[in-house]
Amino acid sequence: MPAGTGPHVLRRINVVTVLTALREGGPQRVADLVTATGLSRPAVSRAIDTLRAEGWAEDADQRSGAGGEIRVGRPAAVIRFRSEAGHVLGADVGPHKILAMVSDLAGNVIAERREDTHRLRGGEEVLRALLRITTDVLAEAGVPAGDVLSAAIGSPGLVDTKTGTVTLAPSIPGWASIPVAAELRSLLACPLSVHNDVNLAVLAERWRGTATEADDLVFVQWGARVGAGIMIDGRLLRGTNAAAGEIGFLDLAEHRGPDGPHIVTRDTMGPFERQVGASAIIELALAEAERQGDARLRELMLRARPHDDVAALFDAASAGSALAESIVDQIAARFARGLAAACLLLDPELIVIGGGVSRAGARLLTVVERHLRRRTLVRPRLALSSLGDTAVALGATRSALDDVERRHLSPDALGASR
Repeated sequence: MPAGTGPHVLRRINVVTVLTALREGGPQRVADLVTATGLSRPAVSRAIDTLRAEGWAEDADQRSGAGGEIRVGRPAAVIRFRSEAGHVLGADVGPHKILAMVSDLAGNVIAERREDTHRLRGGEEVLRALLRITTDVLAEAGVPAGDVLSAAIGSPGLVDTKTGTVTLAPSIPGWASIPVAAELRSLLACPLSVHNDVNLAVLAERWRGTATEADDLVFVQWGARVGAGIMIDGRLLRGTNAAAGEIGFLDLAEHRGPDGPHIVTRDTMGPFERQVGASAIIELALAEAERQGDARLRELMLRARPHDDVAALFDAASAGSALAESIVDQIAARFARGLAAACLLLDPELIVIGGGVSRAGARLLTVVERHLRRRTLVRPRLALSSLGDTAVALGATRSALDDVERRHLSPDALGASR
């Protein structure tokens, strides 16, 4: 028979089928697994033997059933997936924070560490902080560094996923020249990948966020900078140079500067994020407050400026400030123009908005939706991220789990020696 067919391949597929049922359905009896998988009882039993031998499954507590009910008499064996058989690490490295998580193979986060990076100077200090936080979170989880099966890191900017090199990261000075992947691999001694942070965020939204049922999805990170993660037919779209989704560099301005149209440079903010990023929102609010003599709003925005925190503007709008409400409307109209371009090109089912500006909540979403309605042929659903600032770290965790599944829990890996 050809190498890709035959009983040995079928047995491996059966093992994966049973393993998937255990991972998704929790501890189950053999009879439950027969029903869940559609396999014969002998096939399920052989698969369980393989999973036991390779350390991925074991007998659960015999005193209760799969649903936790107390059994009377001699109980049937209950089999469970050993999610603690391995661990992965996911981390988000950004201009404002580092967040690292350790999770078991069921995706349960068992430890996490967070550190503010505002005061760190340059890429070298960020790297040292990342290594320290990684060591600390593994110690908190009780997982030796050498026992991590896979790790993934999210970073702003452009990332060469083949080499794990950040090629452009304007928001973290000096970060692009740091061998992040090599440094972490020497600590963890496991496969490690580096990804664009927004690409990881869209994975997290699809996994545990507001987009679990969407196959065509755009996640927009709206904060100091603006970027998008794109998923088509359930697959992440990175582009030839891993630069897909850089909507912050859309040039939608109708006016020309002194040097003509905006010229994209690799070390500056893009024209769209100059229009709708957190700094742009604050500067617009300050200018309008100054022009109209609104001392209260001006004072609020001056306090917000050092932190790129636009919450005060939306709070003022909610409290009845007509000027603040007008500014929110202007920003929403600008943002809708960029969003409309993504809608017309990609026709997504759902657009999820995350990042610092999204903390404005449903009020912002309503205004954006109103402006978007006039600019698209088919309006997608809009939703706010439910993951907050954990989205990138959770997406990194999901990416690491996917790597473990490919290398350890696929038909090619399970039962290969049997």
